[in-house]
Amino acid sequence: MDVERLEEALASMKEYGFFVIKDYWSLEDCRKAVNELVRVPPSYFDTGQGGDLRLNRANKTLITARKFLEDKFIQEVANRYSNCSRADRIVAGIVKNQEGKNIDSGGGWHVDSQNEAQFKSFMYLSDVGSDSGPFTFIQKSKGLVNKINTYDNLRISQESIEDIFNPEDIIEITGSAGTCILADSTYVHRGKQIEQGVRYTYTNYFYDLT
Repeated sequence: MDVERLEEALASMKEYGFFVIKDYWSLEDCRKAVNELVRVPPSYFDTGQGGDLRLNRANKTLITARKFLEDKFIQEVANRYSNCSRADRIVAGIVKNQEGKNIDSGGGWHVDSQNEAQFKSFMYLSDVGSDSGPFTFIQKSKGLVNKINTYDNLRISQESIEDIFNPEDIIEITGSAGTCILADSTYVHRGKQIEQGVRYTYTNYFYDLT
């Protein structure tokens, strides 16, 4: 266990709500994951609120997804960050640019819950630039959701975002394949609309122990 990285992750999570680890997986690990994912029959996928494709409980069928679910370092961060530390499932995501359509992961700005904390981890399985739908996070937004008008499963309008938050607090997290993101999804966040290419990800959903 990398104790220094663990303490760095916890400090960042507590101050900003997220932590980014570049090259957490190798390029070969990511290629294996994408190769597994693209072989899954289309009928196994659901369509997400943002028009993305989602393979729920991918850890049941994909070896690389199970590896991400069982990651010991991420589990230790979750254990020490909050009671939301039970790794429940991996959702494999495919966000693909489609001409004439607005596609993203998550259906716009939102929070996952209004609980005290909601731990989540993400793995970029492909390179993610500004135009390929990066995870976008608003630091300093924790606890402000009660003051914002929400709709349709805790979604938040772009107008509300612009009215309430400083642009410098909106963090667009780009990265190469193998970038891992740890985040508290009670902070306001979204998957940016994809403008070109395809984005492949794994997302590990955690829930409270009790």
